[in-house]
Order: sequence, then structure tokens, then C-alpha cells
Amino acid sequence: MYYHLSDHIYITQFREESIILDTKEDKYTICFKQLSTLFANILEKNKADPDDKDIAASDYAYSSQDSVYIQKLLDDYIIQSKESPYPFYIDRKLTSDGVSNVDWRLPLENKNICINIQVLKALIILIQVNFYMKVEGLYSTIQLIKRARKNHIEYIIPQAEELRNLANIVNKACLIYPTRTKCLEWAMTFVLLALKREWKCNLEIGVQNYPFFAHAWVECDGNVVMDSQELRKGLGIILNEPFRRVI
Repeated sequence: MYYHLSDHIYITQFREESIILDTKEDKYTICFKQLSTLFANILEKNKADPDDKDIAASDYAYSSQDSVYIQKLLDDYIIQSKESPYPFYIDRKLTSDGVSNVDWRLPLENKNICINIQVLKALIILIQVNFYMKVEGLYSTIQLIKRARKNHIEYIIPQAEELRNLANIVNKACLIYPTRTKCLEWAMTFVLLALKREWKCNLEIGVQNYPFFAHAWVECDGNVVMDSQELRKGLGIILNEPFRRVI
């Protein structure tokens, strides 16, 4: 038996502590050290022993306290038992000092964008994202992004100028929208529009602890779009969808 995170749960490690994101509750949890170690054991060390292909980690013995924690995690639907190892990469920032002075604002450029059909399409997506976030919640909005990726499409990496042009379109839509757009809604809107263009762009959320901080951005080809490149280096990347990194 192996253990996977449930599909609404995401994890990263920042320094010595794991951080859990429950998208159904829209809640982050910083785990104490013993639980952080347990997550590492059951998610990353539950693969076959490289020196003995016949020994799976499910055969390894857990302490009585660990067994209690595992049962609690199962009961709370944080993890699930599976027949295969956990397939997804877990980002770890073991020595990072985090980031500071992140005061996100619309990444405006000195470029005049007229209200056109592209801006109106972006506005519709922005309205949809805000509706989902307020009415359906974070989990449903993430599912919306995951469904927007079509398996039969071969997504491409756009040029930097194309990314900037789309960012300007999204910015114009945000300026029309009657309430302030936060980084998460901006990034979600951008990614949904990028997927319609068959671009390989990810929504990423990064976190740190002490002080706790979370920030969302768009990633394309390993780079942050229209935001600080230090984010991917300094923050533990807890979520990357819809092109989730596998091991």
C-alpha cells in the first residue's frame, strides 16, 4: 500500500516544515516537524527500495505515533491509500530565506490598449474566475483550470512578446472590472486565456512561513511572467496547474 495526497490537497516544504494547502477549505496549514517528516516518508520514500526491487516502502514499519497520524490523515481525507507510488514532484526550499517586500500590483506597461474583442474576452474570463472563487471556492476554480487543458492538444511555449501582449490585455480587463483584482485572480485569468491560445502556462502558488506569506503568479518555461523571478527561488511552490510536475 502507498499513500497519495487527495486531489484537493497540495504540499510543499519551506525550511524544516511542510505546508499544506486544502483547496476545498481555502486554508493553509504549517505542519510541526514530526508530521513534516512523516509526509516526506509516506509521499517520497514510499517507493521501491533501489537496492531491492522486491521491497516496497509499504513494508517499512511506522512508529505507533506515526500510525495514529496516518489514520487521522486518512480519516480527514488528507491522504488516500493507493496501489502505486505518489507520482508528483514536491518542491522543497530547505535553506531559503523567503522573499520580502512583495506588494503586488497590476504589472502595467506604458502601452495603451484599446477596449477590443480580446479585452472583452479577457473580461468575461475574469468575471468567471471571480464568480467561481466567490461562489464555488478555490477547489472548483482549480478544477476549471485543469479541465481547460485538453489532452489531445500539444501546447507550445509562446514568445516573450506574446506573453507581454496577453498580460496587457488582462490588465485592461482588470482595470474595467469594478473591484480590485488580486494576484490569484490575475494569474488564473491569464492561464485560462493562455490555454485557449494553446500555450503551456501554469498557475503557480508559492508560500513561506514565519512570517507566513502566499503569492500567485504565472509560470511559462520555468520563468515567472510579468513578476519577480525571485519568487520561484525564494518561495516553496505548493501548487502548479494544469501542467503539474511529475517525478
